[in-house]
Amino acid sequence: MSMTFEQMQELLTQTAMGLAETNKALADTNKALNRVEAIAESNARAIQATANKLDEKFDQIANAIIRDQEMITKLDRRYRKQQAEIKGLRLETRRILERWLGEPFPDDPDLDDED
Repeated sequence: MSMTFEQMQELLTQTAMGLAETNKALADTNKALNRVEAIAESNARAIQATANKLDEKFDQIANAIIRDQEMITKLDRRYRKQQAEIKGLRLETRRILERWLGEPFPDDPDLDDED
């Protein structure tokens, strides 16, 4: 099949127009892709900033829990020490009263305590 010069020229013109449309579509796609990449980068930065803030808050909470646990431990030790002092004072008071009265008390609830 042979083509005339005009037919070849028409075919080349149509091909050139198709190529121009393809190039325009490709350029539009590249612009859209650039916008999507910019949005993705912005979102990634926002996510990273949020993750950093969450890590910071987690560290603050963990440190507060550790401080609270240390405080609870100190208060527990202080409580046990005070309970031992109270028990000692009760026993000493009981001994003084027994000497003063000259007879022992019939029961001693402090002796049954295992604290």
